[in-house]
Amino acid sequence: MTSGRGREKGAAAVEMAIVSMFLLFLLLGIVDIGRAITTNISLRDAVQEGAMYGAFTGVITTSDIENRIRASVSEPDLSTATISVYCETDPRDLKDGTRIRVEMVYDLDLITPIVGPALGGTITLQPSAEADRFHDSCPLGFLPMP
Repeated sequence: MTSGRGREKGAAAVEMAIVSMFLLFLLLGIVDIGRAITTNISLRDAVQEGAMYGAFTGVITTSDIENRIRASVSEPDLSTATISVYCETDPRDLKDGTRIRVEMVYDLDLITPIVGPALGGTITLQPSAEADRFHDSCPLGFLPMP
């Protein structure tokens, strides 16, 4: 015959196992959110670097800007990122000049087991940046602004 105290210890162990699994998944979710935030900051800085590079460099191509963006970030690996560069005549005033816009689409893989695949396995990050280009015309090969 078991005492009431022994049953309570067993129930507490089961409750602790259930709660600790929930807390573990919560912690892993927080890690994924933190990774997404820091990766987005990195990508945003890289896109701003590309827009500034395009704004102040006279003769330039879209591949020059893409290479500058990829070189400015060590982590994450941007080989799978889609980078688009747009340019248009600045309609805000009558002065000479154009406006450049750089956009990136990057899929960040989630590392949380069970929860990550349930949410689709990735988070799509889409940073963008614009800058005034101090040159009269858009370089060849640039897309018109959407």
